[in-house]
Amino acid sequence: MNRILVIGAGRSSSALIRYLLDHSVERKWNITVADANVELATQKINNHPNGIAKWLDVAKVNDRRELITRADIVISLLPAHLHLEVAHDCIKLKKHLITASYVSKEMYRLGDEARDRELMFMGEMGLDPGIDHMSAMQVISELKAKGATISAFRSYTGGLIAPESDNNPWHYKFTWNPRNVVLAGQGTAQYLENSKLRYIPYTRLFKEHRLIEVPKMGKYEVYANRDSLLYKDVYGLTGIPNILRGTIRHVVLRRLGRAYSNWFDRWRFSYFTCRRNYLPRANGCLHWQSRRYFCERPNC
Repeated sequence: MNRILVIGAGRSSSALIRYLLDHSVERKWNITVADANVELATQKINNHPNGIAKWLDVAKVNDRRELITRADIVISLLPAHLHLEVAHDCIKLKKHLITASYVSKEMYRLGDEARDRELMFMGEMGLDPGIDHMSAMQVISELKAKGATISAFRSYTGGLIAPESDNNPWHYKFTWNPRNVVLAGQGTAQYLENSKLRYIPYTRLFKEHRLIEVPKMGKYEVYANRDSLLYKDVYGLTGIPNILRGTIRHVVLRRLGRAYSNWFDRWRFSYFTCRRNYLPRANGCLHWQSRRYFCERPNC
């Protein structure tokens, strides 16, 4: 598999593209980076002789399939909702596929078809999710090899800023799509604690947290990350009474998340109220409501 197609040259792609190019001579890889912003893709290639940038509007089916046809393996770094179209193309064209996003129900249903065609379809292969799965399985396998009984599994992962770069009050920087950072705070979560299901709606996501201490780094807060129960069988932990996958963040960011969650509820209510009662003046009303909730004072 020498011909690698990377679709998407956004924030999350830099480290991967650099890694592929750095190893391309030794491995005899040819790297194509395709994006709607071809200048951005060109920057990521950085004149490397084994890389080429291509313009791609992923919504244009023929253009998308033409690029996929030329590849041996496709790495989709598109927004999660766009993976499905690429996945269908890969099955039709018999190409392997890797994504970094959580595996949706629709993507999961393609698993049998991919296996029937002897294709490698791998999801959740980034940092979080991704590296956390690999490190978890390494520890679980080592314990099982020693004959240990695992009664609890708790994994805490997060893209924390290196201390030398931690120079803002949030103790956080956008290293991935800012929209997805916002949406992550609007999801629900569930996990097992003493064999009891704990379900957390998004309105309580940032309120229900636990404190942990990282050696030589200090204290951090952890909140539940999505549906931990999905990983019981995947990790070989069927029947385990405690399982939690959590997101680790600095204390101040969690407090900011709570404030944002409260504002989002108020904004959403205001938007639909404006749309229902004030059309066609909705935009103006929404602007007024946004100023009101952001500023909480007149003449802002």
